[in-house]
Amino acid sequence: MEKTFCAWGADKLNKKVVSTVLVVLMAAFVVVAVAMPNPARDGVLATLKANGYIDYTPIEAYKLARRICTQCHTDERIKMYCPRCGPPFVAVVPHMQSFILNYKTSRPDLVIENISEVQAVAIVQVWNALVGNWEKDFRARDIERLIGRYPSLIALYKTPVEKRPIESALATMDSLKIGHMSGLKEAQKDLGNPEAQKKQKEEDAAQGAPATDGGAQPKPPGGK
Repeated sequence: MEKTFCAWGADKLNKKVVSTVLVVLMAAFVVVAVAMPNPARDGVLATLKANGYIDYTPIEAYKLARRICTQCHTDERIKMYCPRCGPPFVAVVPHMQSFILNYKTSRPDLVIENISEVQAVAIVQVWNALVGNWEKDFRARDIERLIGRYPSLIALYKTPVEKRPIESALATMDSLKIGHMSGLKEAQKDLGNPEAQKKQKEEDAAQGAPATDGGAQPKPPGGK
């Protein structure tokens, strides 16, 4: 019994040692990566960020989203996406991974960069902030079903917007916003939602303004 207990203790100690060594090696790897000259350093850092070892800054996430999404979509198509087009970005972006994989199979002549789930989390926050976030317009179970087996995206969906570092930061950068709903009142941004339509009509009536047609998008300020 004493021998067995000692063997168990030694095994547990060895696991702790291995874990400590791995952590130290990872820290050293990051330090070395940062100190390396370009372009080797950039490649290493990109890999670490894509796998979640280093966080993307808001601007890095913005550049990532632009680079990845414009492989297949035009700027016009991205900025015109709205609640009437489909579900929120958190339920759409994960399926881009499958789309890209299928595209690589059907069009092997094209070079298309796929994304990791960590990158998907960053990209969702970017477009939520710069185009629009209508997650509250959909039932939670429907969004979670659409997201599927992507735990990090499920976790993002359950995180309040103000606690999402990329989204909350970019939401304050008006110069980067491209959504055609930018600049509209909050009640007008959700015109695909019946409750929002009703609320908008009530507000318009109270202010003596013509009721907003739920089937037409109001013109942005200064529009003709």
